[in-house]
Amino acid sequence: MKQFVFNSRPELEEERQQLVQQAGYNNRALKEVEDSILNTLSESEGNILEDESAIQILDSSKKISKDIIEKQAIATQTEKLIEKNRLAYRPIAK
Repeated sequence: MKQFVFNSRPELEEERQQLVQQAGYNNRALKEVEDSILNTLSESEGNILEDESAIQILDSSKKISKDIIEKQAIATQTEKLIEKNRLAYRPIAK
């Protein structure tokens, strides 16, 4: 069936592949953000609220994480739409 959908609607398979790549990138980016936060916390001396550099890193990490979460939500919706379109071909493939 995958081959049938690929031949009939190659844009769906291409979009699905892009989603897989984007998900991998997002997971790596989130891991980097987590590592950055942990590194900042472990290197911070004294009150972290007084460390301007730490606050900037944490603020930046928050923005990046929020952006990635939004992208993943959109990707999930798109993946569901692609799957719905692929399932529409199931009766034909049988």
